[in-house]
Amino acid sequence: FTLYQHASGFQTLDPDALSISPDSTYALGSAGKFITHIAALQCVERGLISLDEPVYTHLPELKTLDILSKNEGSDASARPFLLRPPTKKITLRHLLNHSSGICLESERLVTEWRRSTGQTEPIADYQPTASLLSDNFTTPLLFEPGEGWLYGANIGWLSAFVSRLTNQRLDEYIQENIFDPLGIKSTTYKPQDRPELAAKALQMVWRQDNRPLQAAKYPLQELISSVSDLSSLLADLISPSSKILNRTSQDLLFAPQFAPSSLALSAIRSDTENYAAPAGIPSDMKVAPVNHTLAALLVEERLPLSHMPAGTVTWNGMPNFIWAMHREKRLAMVFATQLLPVDDKKTVDVAMAFFRGVWDKYLNSQVGSMRDFAPLNT
Repeated sequence: FTLYQHASGFQTLDPDALSISPDSTYALGSAGKFITHIAALQCVERGLISLDEPVYTHLPELKTLDILSKNEGSDASARPFLLRPPTKKITLRHLLNHSSGICLESERLVTEWRRSTGQTEPIADYQPTASLLSDNFTTPLLFEPGEGWLYGANIGWLSAFVSRLTNQRLDEYIQENIFDPLGIKSTTYKPQDRPELAAKALQMVWRQDNRPLQAAKYPLQELISSVSDLSSLLADLISPSSKILNRTSQDLLFAPQFAPSSLALSAIRSDTENYAAPAGIPSDMKVAPVNHTLAALLVEERLPLSHMPAGTVTWNGMPNFIWAMHREKRLAMVFATQLLPVDDKKTVDVAMAFFRGVWDKYLNSQVGSMRDFAPLNT
């Protein structure tokens, strides 16, 4: 059941725009990436792959990558960078928890290395596809698989992996195996083919200083969803018996992946750029009390600004779209906007007030029985 729901504002900046409703649709950005993680776990359940099996059969582009590092030796001036083969193989688990070592070309170390080899023009990021069109992928790893954490590049490879493994387009697979079983109707990876959903989409807007909001120049593409649909998905994941995952896979959505004192745990706790503000971590907290599951960020100690308690799994997307869920407390919540820039202070302040209010009011109350539970949303 829904404990709290509130929607305010209008779908666009037009004077005659419709009011926002729970069935309005939003571009999720990175907030929707965990759905691909669910699809990958379903592949494990069906025996198509194991979590700790190398992925090279289906992602051969990754098989011969070297690890790039700075040369700290006496010959650094003559040879500033080093390349060496990894001693570990990339597995599905590494892709799911962002510990594969795969990176984007925009990483500073890669850019500096490219320039040292005479490559002055930026190289576009390789886009893995459902079919292997080329194995010309040369962006090196930044660390040994399993021994670091870097957010960004893994999702593209994970998406291609699921498509190649299932011989289906990712959107088709997810529609048949995740959305349809849950009765999700207002979510699509191709809004251009669903005009009735595109018509309900909030306009992306931009706030700059104290000026009036301006339309942001972002085309409506890739995953859009409604708060109602996302609530249905989160409700299933925190339920005693999921319709889309078995109990083992459900457990993995909430289980920490990085061991104490591990390099991966140290990396995620110090690299907070992608999650600090929407999770409620203050800028003066140097080591965030977090871990990672096979779905998203895991809170291990109560966070000061959001009051998210230990056990909360959460993530966010570019237009300041944030979701959180807690399996033991049977609570889940969605804060939905389409307002830029990322981590806009006014928006984050409102989001933190929402999350504090939820956790302070409901954390210790008897929220649910064994009935179906629909999350809070706003």
